[in-house]
Amino acid sequence: MNVLRTRLTADDWVTAGLDALARAGPDAVAIEPIAAALGATKGSGYWHFASRATLLEAVLERWIAVATVNIIDDVNAQGGSPVARLERLLALVTDATITHPGVILTLSHQDPIVRSAVQVVTAQRVDFVAALLRGAGFNASEAERRAVLAYAAYVGYAQLAATVPDKLPSTKRARRALQRTMVNTLTAR
Repeated sequence: MNVLRTRLTADDWVTAGLDALARAGPDAVAIEPIAAALGATKGSGYWHFASRATLLEAVLERWIAVATVNIIDDVNAQGGSPVARLERLLALVTDATITHPGVILTLSHQDPIVRSAVQVVTAQRVDFVAALLRGAGFNASEAERRAVLAYAAYVGYAQLAATVPDKLPSTKRARRALQRTMVNTLTAR
């Protein structure tokens, strides 16, 4: 029987790498385990990526786009007041931490390649929240402080989701109540 096999593209590898990153963090982004997940050979991975580092860089570029840039664009595209957009943002990112436990491993990783990507997304995320808070009427300094607080709360939420998920609300309704409390705290005068 002649089986026609589709050649994997670099994009296929990056997509599988992003899935590994979301599930298990940066250490899971490596040629051999991703090859196994794709049913491919290591040679296929090295055809597209000279090293694990180049694969990791490509995956992190995609992570920045998917987990930050696209989310910001989606939140803005839906419109609404700055507070409504903040509510939508918190709903998206806190729900994502439940399904993507590798996020916290990424945010706390010490690898210089990962740390550089984390610095980029942290700056973009904090800047976006600060812009929303300025739009809600806070001056630039206060908006920046509150944005840092919001991001610290998100990182803490991700840590809880990865390590003690039973401490977080188990239903969507309860998560929404917590998210409303977070928004109310961030926007209180």
